[in-house]
Amino acid sequence: MGRVIGRGVEILMLRIVLAAGVIAGAVGGMALAAPAPKIAWSTALNVPVYEPPQAQGDRLFLTSLQPTGPNVFAIDGRSGKLLWRFATQGAIGIPPTVGSTQVFVASDIGATHFLRAIDAKTGFLIWQYTRSQPPECMCSQASILSGGMLFAQSDGHSLYAFAPSGAAPSQRLWQFPGNGAPLTSPVVAGGLVVFGSGDHNVYALDARTGAVKWTGTTGYVFTADPAVGDGTVVIGDQGGNIDGFDLKTGKSLWSDSAGNIDVAAAIAGDTAYLVSEDHNVYALNVSNGDTVWQYGMDDYAVFTPVLAGGLVIVANRAGQLVAIDAKSGKLAWETDLGGTPFSQPKFFPAEHAVVLKIGDHEVGAFDVASGKGLWVYDTKLVVTAPVVDGGDVDVVTSAGRAVALN
Repeated sequence: MGRVIGRGVEILMLRIVLAAGVIAGAVGGMALAAPAPKIAWSTALNVPVYEPPQAQGDRLFLTSLQPTGPNVFAIDGRSGKLLWRFATQGAIGIPPTVGSTQVFVASDIGATHFLRAIDAKTGFLIWQYTRSQPPECMCSQASILSGGMLFAQSDGHSLYAFAPSGAAPSQRLWQFPGNGAPLTSPVVAGGLVVFGSGDHNVYALDARTGAVKWTGTTGYVFTADPAVGDGTVVIGDQGGNIDGFDLKTGKSLWSDSAGNIDVAAAIAGDTAYLVSEDHNVYALNVSNGDTVWQYGMDDYAVFTPVLAGGLVIVANRAGQLVAIDAKSGKLAWETDLGGTPFSQPKFFPAEHAVVLKIGDHEVGAFDVASGKGLWVYDTKLVVTAPVVDGGDVDVVTSAGRAVALN
């Protein structure tokens, strides 16, 4: 098998000039003119934004690279009204982490690094964690909020845990210092925090104490985020392996030959779906690693598949959106995107569609059942990856205009 990526790993991709306003259609190759979407609302923030917004309830939260002035914003997701803004006095290069009552952002000013909790309703600062010792920057990877705990990484090499509620924490609950090797993003399951490392190990820590419960290794570097399903940790490495470890004990359950794996699997029931640098999409049995089916594409994908309508939908580097029957592995449809996919496809239930970013400037919506292009939003500016928010698709341009599409 081949290469899969996870946790928002940035991939350098060739940029292809997009046909203006046209999305090429499904299996027959017929070009389909896709109209512009309806715009529910549009709000000008006038700050540079490159990271996708995050939705929670009826609110939308986003961060800006602007180093001075307000750079954290809350918008009413139904009307587009600006609710509040917050200034961190340092550029923010990652999306916010949003909980039910708090928004967590990381920024740095020189060698001083901050992790802040902001009240999601009012925009007031709740607490702030500050470190001045390098490499303590928590601005390289988005934090994870799970099970009442906040997990943050510093430059991808160390992992920290906080209790995010209550008064300002005077210190971290625990720290996994690592050994200088980059870590994947963690997955929290069964009371454990699981992640891979460039030191050739998979680690499982007690979520409350940080104690190492088990380690597993294949002898190769891990860059793909783990995925957990049916009590099994599924993770690929850079040595051409995809492995299953028992979540509780770390026991190696199975190992399959593969290409370099860089993105997380998508797991549904007892099946893990992976994309590979050998141009294949694989469906594996989570319990024993047996191959259920494999499907060969014209090129490999650099984003985790999305599961929708009984299909496994993959956007590959050849500029194709490919839908495969999740049970049989047979092609359902294939659509030419007219450009390179720059984000993972996301299921948009309101239109029974998938949406994704194409090249730097466009976001397209495609019917799940047929692959037909429903609409394309062309900003002429750099646009963020789309975020599905109820009945809308939210994006922000590099000029700082937030837009709700439907």
